Amino acid sequence: MGMKAKWIIACILAGFMIHTPMKAQELVKGLDQSQSFTASSDAIFTFQAYGKTFRAISLWYGSSVVVAVEEAGLGRAIVYEAGKPRGAESSSPRIGFTGDSESKTNRYQIGTHDFTNNGQAELVIAVSDGSDGLGVYVFAFGGTSWSPVGEMVTEHKGIGGCRIFRQALTMKGRDNVLYSWTCHGSTFDFLSSDHSDNPQLLY
Repeated sequence: MGMKAKWIIACILAGFMIHTPMKAQELVKGLDQSQSFTASSDAIFTFQAYGKTFRAISLWYGSSVVVAVEEAGLGRAIVYEAGKPRGAESSSPRIGFTGDSESKTNRYQIGTHDFTNNGQAELVIAVSDGSDGLGVYVFAFGGTSWSPVGEMVTEHKGIGGCRIFRQALTMKGRDNVLYSWTCHGSTFDFLSSDHSDNPQLLY
């Protein structure tokens, strides 16, 4: 095969790779519905809960991702910014941050799941640094606004994703320890198969 033919084939393959969308890897398996994107890509995720239609809107603002939720036809409120749920006290690390700047290669997934088994969806925001830093944040609707009710964060444990089954979210590390957060009403309890039962050991 001549050099010109090889060059033409290489160009065709390169064009195919650029224009063929790749399926985004799920950070959280078991969500009822979800949308995946990178930090640098604006996204809108529409979902139903409590007889209402909501939109979770993600955009890059300043030096990090901001997620706001709006009810159809009404105003929007920020629920997640600067790597954490807005207004929530937290000692866990911010995934994919250097100082106050977030990596634009961070991967996100926004979705819904009924953790409380009341027939209504909770909102889930998950973020990964593409290595083994993973954060999963759960928000519940209180009648007028969405507020954080659960936070599951890990770094340096070899965990690349997690799974939801009914009221529980589980992760398994490279050491084969199983970590689980189970929702009981409006709170999440943490257990680990090594009986340490301390979520701060995950980071």
